[in-house]
Amino acid sequence: MSKFHPLAILLKFEGYPPAVAASVILHALLLVFILGRAVTPSDYVTIEDPVIITATAVDVNPQRLRRLERLEEEQVAANRRQEEQARARREQEERARQERLAQEQRQARERAEAESRRQADLERQRQASAEAERQRQAEEARRREAEQARQREQQRLAEQAAREAQASQVASENLVVAEYAAIIRRVISQNWQIPPSARNGMSATVSLRLVPTGEVVSSSILQSSGDAAFDRSVLQAVERADRFPELQDLDNSVFERNFRNFTLVFRPEDLLR
Repeated sequence: MSKFHPLAILLKFEGYPPAVAASVILHALLLVFILGRAVTPSDYVTIEDPVIITATAVDVNPQRLRRLERLEEEQVAANRRQEEQARARREQEERARQERLAQEQRQARERAEAESRRQADLERQRQASAEAERQRQAEEARRREAEQARQREQQRLAEQAAREAQASQVASENLVVAEYAAIIRRVISQNWQIPPSARNGMSATVSLRLVPTGEVVSSSILQSSGDAAFDRSVLQAVERADRFPELQDLDNSVFERNFRNFTLVFRPEDLLR
């Protein structure tokens, strides 16, 4: 037979309520003992270091043991669940981090591709603008060259027309001048009395200064014939002619260019013809 132990009652009822009652009674007895006894110095005891004694339960309550085991199993299960939850959170966080990283990399690639496309578009636009500008400049150069060629051609035609008009005018003027010069020569020749000393091969050049009314205002020998009588006869012929009214019909510019100062050459053989 096993020895009875007072704590067995406590273990049997898992400490409730006999444990509470026993504890209250024990403390009450201890309090009465302390209060009812006088303490003297001889009663003092020296407290020595306790001796640690390992107690081994001889009799364990199966229900309590099962409950402890269940609690321990629940604690282990709870710890396992916490570890699994922590591991799941770590895995989820890692997946989320990987997804964020992948998304950031994808966004970075997309931005890089978009920037590359933008740069390519800008380059194409720049090349297109440069080509358009080159074509515009080439077209402008061709237009300028064509315009310059047209202007040169117009200028050439105008100059040619001006030359032709001038030549025609000069030719026409020369005819008029020749006609009126012949009139002056004829009138003076009619008034020229060749002196006996005149010989073929002799010539005298006389200069006449005329006014638009045809009057002779002065005359002089520019080149003498070498014979004074011949030269004097020429000047006398001019003085006898005195005036050429036909010159009044001439254009003033034609008169100024050709008859303001008029020169005649006198030769005896010309008159004899």
